[in-house]
Order: sequence, then structure tokens, then C-alpha cells
Amino acid sequence: MTTKQPPDAPTDTTRVVLRLAPAQIVDLHCFIEGYDDLAVLRTLDATGGIVEILVSPGAEEEFENLRQALCREGLPTTRVEEEA
Repeated sequence: MTTKQPPDAPTDTTRVVLRLAPAQIVDLHCFIEGYDDLAVLRTLDATGGIVEILVSPGAEEEFENLRQALCREGLPTTRVEEEA
């Protein structure tokens, strides 16, 4: 059985991979959707709580500010260092 790989991220976005509690993936998705054109979230590993965020060009600082605010308010995320 082959596993379908997600398509490559658009080249003009910033890719951020985060780990969070699996039950909070939907919450993070809802927050991100609330900010028009900020970013797109897709789940890479639902069981492991790994998500990929494709941040719109020029919105990197705004996304990081949102991420930090959510961490302070009870939705902690950790950046996942990617293998080269």
C-alpha cells in the first residue's frame, strides 16, 4: 500500500511545522482561519499532533505574534526542527 504524500508547499510561503496536543489541532485551525490571508494549516500527523503552517508572504511576524499569544493563553505549540 502506498501513502499519498502531501503536495509541495508553494514557494512563496514560509513553512512552519508545529507540534501541539492532538485535541487542539482544530482549535489552532479555527484561530488561523479567523485571520484572513494569514496562513493555511494542514495536519501532517493527527495522532502525533504535527501540523504544517504555510504562512503568507510578509505575514511571518504576525503569525509568530499570534502563535506566542496562543501559547500564553493555553494553546501551546512547539516548533519542530526539520531534518535536512
